[in-house]
Amino acid sequence: METILNDENFEKEVNSTDKFVLVDFFATWCEPCSMLAPILEKIAGQFKDKVILMKANLDNVPVSAQKFGVEKIPTVALLKNGKQINGFVGLAPENAIKEWLENIIK
Repeated sequence: METILNDENFEKEVNSTDKFVLVDFFATWCEPCSMLAPILEKIAGQFKDKVILMKANLDNVPVSAQKFGVEKIPTVALLKNGKQINGFVGLAPENAIKEWLENIIK
């Protein structure tokens, strides 16, 4: 089950695990975001021993989104110990995201 983030719980949640945290910055009206969501959920399920998926609706995380420099959506940030180590912007194919993630977490 994914964690839903807001500005009040953002830092607490992303710092609450020693796993990698994949933060999906999205908006409900964003079609590419809607297309990316099931891909991220599937990949997070495949990497569940190492990765946690957290969802951040821009309407609920304006401060956190600004902190992470989110200018376009979808934006995906990969964090470790609360610090961003990588990320990407836009819709990408499942195999590309999986390969990107594998190369970082190995």
